[in-house]
Amino acid sequence: MLTARRIGLLLAVLALLGIGALGVTLAQSRVVIVDDRGKEIEVPLPVERVVVAGTSLYTEILVDLGAKELLVGVTDSPNNPPEVADVPRVGSPFQPNVEVILSLEPDVVLGAVGDARDRLEAAGLVVVTPVLFIQRIPDIFRVIEVVGLLADRDVEAEIAIGRISERIVALESAVVQRDRVRAAFLFAPPDLAPYAVGRGSVEGELLARAGAENVFRDIEGIEQVSFEAVVERDPDVIFTDPSQIENLTQNPLLQDVSAVREGRVFGVKASALTSTRVAEVLLQMAQALHPDAFE
Repeated sequence: MLTARRIGLLLAVLALLGIGALGVTLAQSRVVIVDDRGKEIEVPLPVERVVVAGTSLYTEILVDLGAKELLVGVTDSPNNPPEVADVPRVGSPFQPNVEVILSLEPDVVLGAVGDARDRLEAAGLVVVTPVLFIQRIPDIFRVIEVVGLLADRDVEAEIAIGRISERIVALESAVVQRDRVRAAFLFAPPDLAPYAVGRGSVEGELLARAGAENVFRDIEGIEQVSFEAVVERDPDVIFTDPSQIENLTQNPLLQDVSAVREGRVFGVKASALTSTRVAEVLLQMAQALHPDAFE
């Protein structure tokens, strides 16, 4: 458990990382966490049975922190780490099976939202969802910290956040003095106009940190744009999910785009953008934008 001294140190570290206070109150036998709704959630300690009813990020964090043994159920996601192959599934992250979760008798359910959360709370379960949507890197840190507190892995969580932060700072330092490359992050479903990523998103933040000038920086969040808009803004580099590269490179309407013409369309696994591997994604993007900085 955290001592008063460690609580102070934790808050100082979070302030340095730009995360701000977590909205956490600690006592000997409970922890109170302010969730995504601004609601105070009281969690009795120790937590010994955990069900993940949301994104695989929660599962990934518990495995990374050495707390896999707490998991009694996880959502059925292709992004789950292999270590949880033997853990029972509780449905999709978007529509978890409430009856299955109840049957597992968890101490805490992580990541449930909407109707599933309402039903689980009505049944008397404790549901903790620190962030509704991951929109920036500090949101990932917040989830790591909260999960670490619940799993009694607060030291490991601090180390994980520090390691990711250190890598991000080092990568930014490697490209900060270089000319920014005009780039776009597009999601390109087949036979549809692409979705462009703007400000207020993890993808937009990573573009900036990797040394790019986002040609769709005037967009808030993610919006569908026309093929003509992509041609007009003419990015020199495009990032997309690996499964969607050919939807861009083979599209006859995009052959005049510099990134397509010059073979600079790069795949970035979408699920990794909001994971504990976010620094690895940043490295991949920075290398694509500024390969000479990493020779």
